Amino acid sequence: MVIEVLGLADEQTAALHAALEEALATPGLAGVAEVRLISDPAALVARSVWRSPGLRIDGRVVCRGRVPAVAEIRDLVERARAAST
Repeated sequence: MVIEVLGLADEQTAALHAALEEALATPGLAGVAEVRLISDPAALVARSVWRSPGLRIDGRVVCRGRVPAVAEIRDLVERARAAST
């Protein structure tokens, strides 16, 4: 699984990255994903993220323009993982 944190180098993007790392530290989710940080504005637009920060799991944008709670991120990752099996 590939998870991309998309956003400019700002507090919101850093908060999303931290929340994602916390969610991925949950037992059962550790090591299930490769996390990539994407900050190039052209790359954000190419990935359909016009409002930063954004979160993309396996090529699908699951959140944009806000920082979801850790529990929501955990749920998104678990659902994506279940869908890929």
